[in-house]
Amino acid sequence: MSALKFPATIYQTKHQFNDYSSDDMQCGDLTEKQLRSNLDLDKISDIVDPWTGEEVSMFISFRKSQPKSKTEIAELLFDEFLRVSLPTYYLGQHNLFNNLVKHFYHGDGKSYSSPFLDSAYKSLILNGQSSPSSPLTIIQTMLDKLAIDVKNGLSEADKDSITKAIGTSMLPKFNRWADSFNGLGISIHDIYATNIQITKIDINENGYVAKIIFTGQDHFGLDKTDIMNMKFHYIRAFRIWFVLQRWENFAFKPFFTNMKAEFEISSRRNG
Repeated sequence: MSALKFPATIYQTKHQFNDYSSDDMQCGDLTEKQLRSNLDLDKISDIVDPWTGEEVSMFISFRKSQPKSKTEIAELLFDEFLRVSLPTYYLGQHNLFNNLVKHFYHGDGKSYSSPFLDSAYKSLILNGQSSPSSPLTIIQTMLDKLAIDVKNGLSEADKDSITKAIGTSMLPKFNRWADSFNGLGISIHDIYATNIQITKIDINENGYVAKIIFTGQDHFGLDKTDIMNMKFHYIRAFRIWFVLQRWENFAFKPFFTNMKAEFEISSRRNG
């Protein structure tokens, strides 16, 4: 039976990394008519009308304002996007969300990563470890159960058993109740792709020490399903976000958010 070589991928979601083909990674692909008529996104902002460039205010309702330029409209919409994303703008991981919105404005579609995001991802995995459906718990349970040969180590068949077990797990996602308020829900929410590797395992007669790396990737972008979901459709922050991304006149590029967490697990051998 062939020995497993490291680093070894023990789990990979069906969703692949760097998937530019998904709908939430599209930008500038919709016309004003499609947005206003087909997707019912006529009213977007309480500050500026993106379709005409005119300011929206009760104090100027009796006179026409000088239309704003495209750059000015975008700046006003981004400011409003941050401001109306309460309580995210002020609470929890507000710095992460603010940085993601700024990256959306200035990043030109480049991928985003940060120590704060890695730390939040690691905490998410560790906090879920008390559940038997946690992938980290399942990996440790499987390694504890496997009859690992001290000389040959893990085999390809062992890896397949671990992969199958992880397939029944609850993969880490920022969809907890608290994530609705701490900024992580709107920033990341449903992690699109996940890869789990064993990078090293040291085995002796008494047990093992293994190093595990979780890599996650999400998309900071909205698809048509998102904006037509009644949970989000009438929330101004999402309407502004969608128009900034998908309207051909703006076409701000969505981007990948990358996160990584490393763990060391160990155990004495059964028996």
